[in-house]
Amino acid sequence: MNENSTSINMMLDFLGGKTNIRQIADLDACLQFTVKDEQKVELDKLQLIRGINDAKSDLKTIQIKLDNKDEFFKELIETLKFSEDGHPKKQGVIEAVTNFIGDVIMPVLPLITFCGILKGLLVMALAMHIINPHGGLYITLYAIGDSVFYFLPVFLGYTTAKRMGVTPFVGALVGTILIYPTITDKHLNFFGIVSQSKYTSSFLPVILIVFLMAPLYIWLQHKLPQVLKGFGPGLITLSIAMPIGLVIVGPASNLLADALGFAIRWFYDLNPIIAGIVIGATWIYITLYGLFGIVISVVVINIFNGTGDLTLAVSIFVTLACAGSALGVGLKTKAQQKRDVAYPAAVSAIFGVIQPAIYGLFIEDKKLMRLNVLIGAVVGGLAGLFGIRKYAMGSGIFGLPTMLNQVHPNILQVFGLGIVSFALGFVVTLVLFRDNEKKNNEV
Repeated sequence: MNENSTSINMMLDFLGGKTNIRQIADLDACLQFTVKDEQKVELDKLQLIRGINDAKSDLKTIQIKLDNKDEFFKELIETLKFSEDGHPKKQGVIEAVTNFIGDVIMPVLPLITFCGILKGLLVMALAMHIINPHGGLYITLYAIGDSVFYFLPVFLGYTTAKRMGVTPFVGALVGTILIYPTITDKHLNFFGIVSQSKYTSSFLPVILIVFLMAPLYIWLQHKLPQVLKGFGPGLITLSIAMPIGLVIVGPASNLLADALGFAIRWFYDLNPIIAGIVIGATWIYITLYGLFGIVISVVVINIFNGTGDLTLAVSIFVTLACAGSALGVGLKTKAQQKRDVAYPAAVSAIFGVIQPAIYGLFIEDKKLMRLNVLIGAVVGGLAGLFGIRKYAMGSGIFGLPTMLNQVHPNILQVFGLGIVSFALGFVVTLVLFRDNEKKNNEV
């Protein structure tokens, strides 16, 4: 994360969160923010952010003078998904839903990633008999790796509330209620209506409950007398929302998650080889057109349910193949400018980021793009053939341990296919790549 991104995230927090911003105006001397609730703006803290020279308030508009104003504005509208005129982009229903879920999940992904990698490494350690499964070290490390998944509703409750403009700890409280021992997976009788659902490691119930309770909470914050604002909104909202959530929203969202997970697994199981080929052949285009957020908001259900996911497993092998291909271009090309792009792109792809390879190398060379699409289809088909699934988040070479099955560790298949993917991308590119005299920018 660069310095501007850090300052932007802090700026948005002190402006009351993303949902508190109606529009941004790029004026000559400053950026002007129109906010929904000026009481959420922390003007004194805004002035302490690096790069901000001054911040003033005039009713519901905030004027901020800062260094590199134009760069800040570009990154801001990209972060907020605003148009170039500083207004929110109009979104379709599907795009709005997937973007919302992505905004909720993305802040938790770093935790899910390193915990998932740790769980994968522990599976390797057990399979190689280098750690005692009954020892304190293993138990402690396993708790570190598993806790974020078990208590996932707490983390997602926090991020959902923050996204909705509700006090984040209220959302976290919703998550703790859902996984409370006398609530989760217990028969609850509400005046003759019996409900039973398991909420540990779930993600849709807490998101939907917080989403639906947010308007009431925000309304009460504005309408209650000042003396009641400290506790009234949470007390009233949770007393109403939680029974409704446990009777209707929670069970319904669990059914929806199960249905989506079943549909995805049906596609995988129908013919895992063909499914792997399709995913592998399209992954570069999914990345190219920025569809990753939409994909992850759907397929991540299989990871959270513990059943494993093929799509994200294939994505790891495609990125390693792209790394090999970029290295092959660097060694084969005679153009210094292309070599300067290829080597950093190879390193970046090894760690899971393939955009530099796509935009810097593949998009200007139709043959190279097609070669990588073909290689992606091959490694995807092999992943489907070997029954490889991804059980936690993690990218690039760090994603390999997250594909180890805890019951039957498939170390040879996972790491073997990782090596094959990189080697295939490297060898095929080294043999077939040719410098183009005339660059074609069409893909």
